[in-house]
Amino acid sequence: MSLASVAVIGVIEAQTMNNAPHETSSHRDLRKLSGQKIVIRVGDKAFTVELYDNDTAKDLVSRLPLTLNANNYPGYDEKIIRLPSALSMKGAPRGDEPEIPEVGYYAPGQWVALYYGPIGYWPGKVPLGRIHARVEQIHTIPDHTPVTLERATD
Repeated sequence: MSLASVAVIGVIEAQTMNNAPHETSSHRDLRKLSGQKIVIRVGDKAFTVELYDNDTAKDLVSRLPLTLNANNYPGYDEKIIRLPSALSMKGAPRGDEPEIPEVGYYAPGQWVALYYGPIGYWPGKVPLGRIHARVEQIHTIPDHTPVTLERATD
């Protein structure tokens, strides 16, 4: 095998490894629904979130109810809700590319995010659940708005 062939194989392997987090079965497993739901209340609106079956989502539920502020994340299509303390990252992926619309957790910033547009793959992101809201509804949540996260009663 020539040196050029080895170099091409190395580039292909590197590209494959860069795409690996998006294609692994453990990544898909994090989007299996748990059957548990929470509600995010913003003013007179309420959005149901069907939670995924992962330890980060379970940790969030164990801390509810919470009332915190939602803020715009400048330059990205997401609203963020900073938590007072970090959620569990047990069994979490190295990162994630959120689906739209979706709720996720960003460990380095210690916030729950409501995604309303593509933001790409980021290390430290964990999918939490499917939000039943239109993209426009999430996008129009005003900056510094109090939101309540609570367990669904139904």
